[in-house]
Amino acid sequence: VSLRAILVERYEQRGELDVAIAHLESLVVQEVHALRAHYLLAEHARRRGDHERALRHYEAVLGRDVDYPNVRVRVERLRVITGRAAPAAGETIAAGDVAGVQAGARYRLVRELGRGATGVVYLARDAELEREVAIKLLHPHLSGSVQADALARFFHEARVMASLRHPNVVAVLDIDEGARRIVMELAAGGTLKDILRERGPRPARRAIERHCQILSALAAAHRRGIVHCDLKPGNLMFRRDVDLPGVEVMLGDFGVAHLPDASGTVSATTRRAEAVGTLAYMAPEQRRGEVSPAVDLYAAAVVLYEQLIGRTPWGREGALTTGRRRDDFILPREVLPATSLADDIQHHLLRLGDPEPANRPTTTEAVAESQRLRERIIALEASAA
Repeated sequence: VSLRAILVERYEQRGELDVAIAHLESLVVQEVHALRAHYLLAEHARRRGDHERALRHYEAVLGRDVDYPNVRVRVERLRVITGRAAPAAGETIAAGDVAGVQAGARYRLVRELGRGATGVVYLARDAELEREVAIKLLHPHLSGSVQADALARFFHEARVMASLRHPNVVAVLDIDEGARRIVMELAAGGTLKDILRERGPRPARRAIERHCQILSALAAAHRRGIVHCDLKPGNLMFRRDVDLPGVEVMLGDFGVAHLPDASGTVSATTRRAEAVGTLAYMAPEQRRGEVSPAVDLYAAAVVLYEQLIGRTPWGREGALTTGRRRDDFILPREVLPATSLADDIQHHLLRLGDPEPANRPTTTEAVAESQRLRERIIALEASAA
């Protein structure tokens, strides 16, 4: 499959996508390659004037990454061309409940915040407690037998998040299976993805502080036997503006998380599973369908690197390749001053980003290392003041 993906990229670079269509149609059913495959199929159809086909593939892209470059604009344009209106606020399986909301029920929808693979997230007003919340409603196309599986995944995510009760995990406030609705605290400060796009790389102290908080959330999940499997900036959120004092990051979207076994516990033991996640943040063994807490630590290394540099250790095309090296995580010299602290930050990053999961620290060890780095960088700044 990986060789097929590499071959597709080479055809695309040469402007020969016609030859790659069969390969792309095979890749759309592979979760790790589906996003890019849908995008290239959409581009091919658009250039050939097949608007319906292009729209279908672009919408599949938005379902996986609502911020994928240029796609939202093309979807809106193609909906106009094909005579299809954009979905209304109430166009979900919970449409009846949405109508009730507008008629005076507890939650009053304000506007759409984003879309994912299983549902749409809205900003809403809780009329009973007079506060703003986020409401996630299931997509309308998930129906029939597919709906049963989708509902199971939908509320599985909610119960996983609710069970953690950690300051660095998005809080679930209410679940209503009848209305296909999850009510969550509002991340009014946006996502880390938004922050990196709008404000660029984070200062070293900020990056290490967020990194500590991310590892703390992962430690809470791993103690409960939960492996997140999709840690990335788009799933890391803030309650208020990120640059305000005391604002911490929150981990959300447990939609593809792996739960503990029947005993209710999990160790560092590797389990076999379908390869799911976001390619640029997936550990090498995760691509092979192997899941353990170590895959989340690898993703945390990618996120820390991205906080410091403003990009992942590999570009979009590089994310498709299977080869990963420890040296991928070496930071440019200008990022951190040449001190023993910089050396220790680099060492910590290399340990988390080791391609061999057995060489990575445990989550507990990683948390302790990150906390020591945080204390040292605070002390260093205080002595320099």
